[in-house]
Amino acid sequence: MTAVVGTSPVLDSRFLARALIVLATIIQIARIAGITAPHGELPFLSANDRSRWCAIAALTQEGVWEIDPYIDILDSKGRSKIWNTIDLVRHRGADGREHSYSSKPPLLTLMYAAVCKPITWVCGKTLTDEPFLIGRLVILFANLVPLVLWWFWLSGWLEKHVLDPWSRWMLLNAAVWGTFLTTFVATLNNHLQGAMFFTVSLALGWQILNATRIGQRSSWIAWFTVGVCAAMTVACELPALAWAAALAGLLLLADWKRLLIGFGLGSAIIAAAFVGTNYWAHGDWRPPYAHRGLGTPIGNLDGIEREAEPTVASVIDALDTSVYPITPEAQILPARLEGVLQVVDDSTKFRVALQRGEIGWTIYSWDDWYDYPKSYWLPENKRGVDRGEPNRWMYLLHFTIGHRGVLSLTPWWLWSIAGTAIWVAYGPRALDRGRIGESSDASRGLRSFLLSDRGIALALAAVTLVCIAFYTSRDVVDRNYAGVCSGFRWLFWLIPGWLWLSVPAVEWSARHRWARWALYIALAVSVFSATIPWPNPWTHPWPYRVLMWCYPENFQ
Repeated sequence: MTAVVGTSPVLDSRFLARALIVLATIIQIARIAGITAPHGELPFLSANDRSRWCAIAALTQEGVWEIDPYIDILDSKGRSKIWNTIDLVRHRGADGREHSYSSKPPLLTLMYAAVCKPITWVCGKTLTDEPFLIGRLVILFANLVPLVLWWFWLSGWLEKHVLDPWSRWMLLNAAVWGTFLTTFVATLNNHLQGAMFFTVSLALGWQILNATRIGQRSSWIAWFTVGVCAAMTVACELPALAWAAALAGLLLLADWKRLLIGFGLGSAIIAAAFVGTNYWAHGDWRPPYAHRGLGTPIGNLDGIEREAEPTVASVIDALDTSVYPITPEAQILPARLEGVLQVVDDSTKFRVALQRGEIGWTIYSWDDWYDYPKSYWLPENKRGVDRGEPNRWMYLLHFTIGHRGVLSLTPWWLWSIAGTAIWVAYGPRALDRGRIGESSDASRGLRSFLLSDRGIALALAAVTLVCIAFYTSRDVVDRNYAGVCSGFRWLFWLIPGWLWLSVPAVEWSARHRWARWALYIALAVSVFSATIPWPNPWTHPWPYRVLMWCYPENFQ
């Protein structure tokens, strides 16, 4: 553990790394033990995580997905609905009546419930009985344990592959203190879990490619596991489909048979689980966020001109009321979508949509699950960033280098950009004590080029750019900076990959005094940004709050 120089012990770097992780773990346990919402009655910090907690309570206590009774739970004074959430949808259930459901994809919620259920057995209490005890234990086991395992794995990988002690120490501190994965460990979310599954797929993919390059063959278990983890990353983060496709493309060069059988089987199992749990929860193959528009056409209002207003009677005449139970008591009201009307029948709890076409009016089945009374997602109810950024290029600016910028909040990732160039240029030699500028072996063809660290680095860079383009291209309703959140959380799952990309650039910095000081500053800013929102990750990042303070009229 230690070596002795004179009379002073010199601590081994592995001991220091483990001590750092143990210290960070203790601090995070204390942080989790103190999680409390502002009203002091729950450990749930936002509407986002309350959506999952309601579904977990429904699953573990009643075995159902409907969350109606849980969103109506009142505080101790009987005034506020403290379990209520804006992240819910409403649609007809198996009983033919409308119910409220969490809008989160159900597979990860089911996995959280699988962690919660044994805890309730051991404690003899339900989540609604003891939300502080049960909720904090779920967060401890579901969030902190995977994160700590990642820290230990990363420490071991750095010891094996990064020769410079200063570089190892800086990289480990960045992982432990300087990323938003640590920030979000205290709340239920899909981004931390997505990052953990992504890490395993990245590590195994890297291992398989490098083994193939030197003529070795990886086990079927490795191929199956990388397929499972790549698909689980997609289940947690839809844009990670780009990563799964890029990784599959690289692995295809390694062994197409094992890709199709091992990787393919693992991915297919997760895809079936994702679709199956969604059908179990909602009676539909598509996830909730795919139900935000018009359904299928089911009729036309014959005899009504395009300029004329539809009536309930005309709708009844156009439909088979045995299938679509609309009665004369129904009302025609504006819908959430512009230019759409809804025909609402309170007596039968049934709705259809109307839209004016080029010739006349068309009737559609109801498929806007986000449109219901008092829905936050109605245009008149949305506030702040949830209104969406009208200017697409301003949106790109702010989530890259602006008030929610990936680079402005965490400037460590500037070294990831430089590291990508080093990986691509030098491949396996990029970690050879950072000897950038020395000659490297020429790549023997495209296949050899891709079956190495170069291929992984190019894939990560391409996936990052694809994700940036995807979010920039979204409609204004989705350009909301991931809502009220301390960072651009939709890219958090890529954090382990970005850290890996930064490794050779950090090693290069170790040999230049000015570069070391620049990295110190980058780490300090990154830690500052990641730790300020520790009390509640579901708050605006500090640059945005500064702008709110300086220009309150522009940031409401």
